[in-house]
Amino acid sequence: MSEMMSGQLYIVGLGPGDPAHLTPAARAAIERAEVVTGYKTYLELIPELVAGKQTFSTGMRQETERCREALRRAADGATVALVCSGDAGIYGMAGLVLELQQAEGPEDVEVEIVPGVSAVQGAAARLGAPLMHDFAVISLSDLLTDWQLIRRRLEAAAVADFVVALYNPKSKGRVDQIEEARDILLAHRDPSTPVGIVRNACRRGEMVTVSDLASFTAETIDMSSLVIIGNSSTFVDARGRLVTPRGYRLRRGESPAGGRPEARGARLNDPMPLASGPEPGRTPAIFIAGTGSDVGKSVIAAGLCRLLARRGLRVAPFKAQNMANNAAVCADGGEIGRAQALQAAACGIAPNVDMNPVLLKPNSETGCQVILQGRPVANMGVHEYHAFRDTAWQAVCTSYARLATAHQVVVMEGAGSIAEINLRRQDIVNMVAARMAGARVILVADIERGGVFASIFGTLSLLEAAERELVCGVIINRFRGDVSLLDSGIAELERRTGVPVLGVLPWLELQLPDEDSLSLDNRRQQNDGLVRVGVVRLPRIANSTDFEPFEREPEVSLVYLRRPEQVAEVDLIILPGTKSTLADLEWLKQSGLARAIVDFHTKGGQVIGICGGFQMLGGVIRDPQGVESERAEGEGLGLLDVETELRSGKQTHQAEGHFLPAAAAAGFVGFDRVAGYEIHAGVSRCGITSRPLIRLTRRSGGEAAVDDGAVSADGRVWGTYLHGIFEDERLRHAVLTPLFLRKGSRPEPAGDARNLQAELNRLADHLQTHLDLDRLWRAVGLDGVMA
Repeated sequence: MSEMMSGQLYIVGLGPGDPAHLTPAARAAIERAEVVTGYKTYLELIPELVAGKQTFSTGMRQETERCREALRRAADGATVALVCSGDAGIYGMAGLVLELQQAEGPEDVEVEIVPGVSAVQGAAARLGAPLMHDFAVISLSDLLTDWQLIRRRLEAAAVADFVVALYNPKSKGRVDQIEEARDILLAHRDPSTPVGIVRNACRRGEMVTVSDLASFTAETIDMSSLVIIGNSSTFVDARGRLVTPRGYRLRRGESPAGGRPEARGARLNDPMPLASGPEPGRTPAIFIAGTGSDVGKSVIAAGLCRLLARRGLRVAPFKAQNMANNAAVCADGGEIGRAQALQAAACGIAPNVDMNPVLLKPNSETGCQVILQGRPVANMGVHEYHAFRDTAWQAVCTSYARLATAHQVVVMEGAGSIAEINLRRQDIVNMVAARMAGARVILVADIERGGVFASIFGTLSLLEAAERELVCGVIINRFRGDVSLLDSGIAELERRTGVPVLGVLPWLELQLPDEDSLSLDNRRQQNDGLVRVGVVRLPRIANSTDFEPFEREPEVSLVYLRRPEQVAEVDLIILPGTKSTLADLEWLKQSGLARAIVDFHTKGGQVIGICGGFQMLGGVIRDPQGVESERAEGEGLGLLDVETELRSGKQTHQAEGHFLPAAAAAGFVGFDRVAGYEIHAGVSRCGITSRPLIRLTRRSGGEAAVDDGAVSADGRVWGTYLHGIFEDERLRHAVLTPLFLRKGSRPEPAGDARNLQAELNRLADHLQTHLDLDRLWRAVGLDGVMA
């Protein structure tokens, strides 16, 4: 007998389902086949191609039998077409056939894989152009893949800012995975990130829905759906199409959002034409630059925001990149620098993540946590962040575009000096951001530092010629004395540079929140109060603004503790938040302050912990996932019966709730509400001798039922994850009253303390008095509306 000749096996992708999308190669392969096999539903899509042919089909979850039979018939000499939806090599049968042939044979069957239009391509085409940049395709089906592995892949794609396409998003028996996938992505992306859902892509019954990351799971989603979640640059254009910019540079006036020339997706170092003044159709922008750090840029920007808002203009603040551990939490739970939250208050609007799209929170000498559009991305060193720069720049452009579209004026702020020539190639916050927005630049210099004219002249000299053209004026800040003493210097500076000095701002004492903890080192210690509140000056202290309300209290001195011997001089100790709990806990022990705090408590002293400080007051702190560092765990001070585990997926919320009964031991009686905000990556649980302090009933605008914090049985030690709680005068006085009573006194109402709105108005009046604002408004193109 002669040996039987083996046949041919084609593995064919049918495309999304409509015959119009079947490729010519796929059609030819099916026509050549004598036998056609596949899932019954797929065969029903091509009735004219299978007419007169042998067919066999199997049901769902019988894929192995189907492929094995296809190989067997091909081995018997038949030409077989095994059909799949979409592309046979993407979640299709190609891989299974090759695995079976490798494991079981027959080896002599010739297998050809015929590509098709995949479901993700069809869905993307229906949505617009969401896959124009790097993307990840992930199936949420856990039939063949462990769910924990799927979770890790989702986390990795979210952190890396991939566009994410989800196959098999939801079935009748599997409804929770899509919710969990959304939560994983929300931990790293803005809730307003565009999401497209396409059901029955490119075939009968097609349905296309555009939603956002926060709410897309409420839409109709099933196994016939494909979900595409945008990255930080994806936007919805005027026609409702999803677009993810590839990186092509647009000419001025060409933009994807309402004609705004934000150059979304522009390459970071491409030269851009610079405007000598505002262009038609462009949102006017003022850029507050500095000759160095801490020269007053943030405060002056806030003052200009208030001036513009008082004239009835829709104004918003913007700082492309901020480096600070003093953060604010927006209504959606996103983090931004506290300076931009203050500037938003000056504008009379709620803060949002577009006002500060890149926030760097230092957690070591050389590294920081990167927050992109309000969500943590990763901990990065300098070189890692430089490699991440293009992604950060895309977020900067996207956020600015949204702000510029929604407002009449944008007040931008730079960082440090605009003339750091060694950092020019890495810049995304100073002149490159001013150029992107077509902003006019005001240079601020601090005369208290000395050498003010040299610093201004040197800064302008180091700018490139095109950058200098954007500078429309100079402000000399924080002058004490007779302004006329500067007249000759100002005249010579203007002659040499051609840049006018818009004014000299006299020193003004303001009660405004500090932008960062660095200002603590320049703050004069108060030692004359009857009650002394000591805050431990941790190396990585975060949200030090928590304690500024104590500075407004009459007869209260706020002291920052750096040495153990200072502990004996205070009446209350507060351990503040920190960007790196385990590292600062180790510093606390090595400095001797840990022992001093425990001794202070043993002698009857009261100790409070906020956020990371609360974690330190407890027992063991574990970091099994390496959220903060390579330290696996550390032992806290043991003043609260609490254990903490640091976890990925930071909790950031505006929150409110009420004190639990155990809080009465700490003096919190008769409070109907307590409010603040959360920024933490840990979960703490009370042991036997501690009780939860607060029940949170609302988080990020939604209902909640979460226990927070802990209090000891005697009330002398308590802690909470809530920042900002000391803004409440009643709560503050509940803490201070026992301390005053021990000294035979009571705390006085802080009635003379200026409130935030009054201070912002004082600041605006100060600028109006001392600056040539008419000249500034003309340069920016606002002279008509500000007259």
